Amino acid sequence: MSFVVQRFHPLIRPGVHLGAARTKHAVHSQQSRLDSACVMHCLLMVLQIAGVISDASSIAIRRRRIEAMLWRKTTEIFLKGMTFSELATFIADLDCKAHTKLLERGSHRSAVTFIEHELAREQLVICSWREVGTLHNHAVLAIGASGIAYNQGFKPSALLLLDPAEGPPTVMGTCNAQLDYASWNGKLRRYATYKTANETLFVVLNGAISVAVREPHEPTR
Repeated sequence: MSFVVQRFHPLIRPGVHLGAARTKHAVHSQQSRLDSACVMHCLLMVLQIAGVISDASSIAIRRRRIEAMLWRKTTEIFLKGMTFSELATFIADLDCKAHTKLLERGSHRSAVTFIEHELAREQLVICSWREVGTLHNHAVLAIGASGIAYNQGFKPSALLLLDPAEGPPTVMGTCNAQLDYASWNGKLRRYATYKTANETLFVVLNGAISVAVREPHEPTR
């Protein structure tokens, strides 16, 4: 007998508002439609979930070194965006005991394999996708996967995502976007289906970076 389940990163806490174990604030960080800071929004969510910062929305008024660095970098890349290799270098400079694993550019299939593997290792993964027929890349944060559970196994077929360009998850919501990349029997589709509350797109994954904090952090006040 098999049934559909959702498996989240162990620090994610579904509830009335999607939260995390190491912060009392909602973890979704929303991006403006006018900027190109999606990568930084995703990093802010990762750091909040890991307890490195307490509230992503307050970095502009904080004076701690790490918040100051985050705010300065956000203003630098606000209009031009940021590559995943640039992000990996920046995370190393933050000195927050985090390490990264990078798939800068890859095929849709290699990106799916990389993301599945990193989620299975309980890492948070920032993913990049582009809509079919366009060249624009968009970054989102993978916090879990949905798929079929059978016996002691689990076969994922969709990513559960926090998209900074969308509104926060609804009450009792576990994500604000979902990327379906495989059929129920595990066969990879040519194009993934990207679903939010407002639209459905055909997309391909083309890159990813996993971020892991080596030691647990207490929330920064």
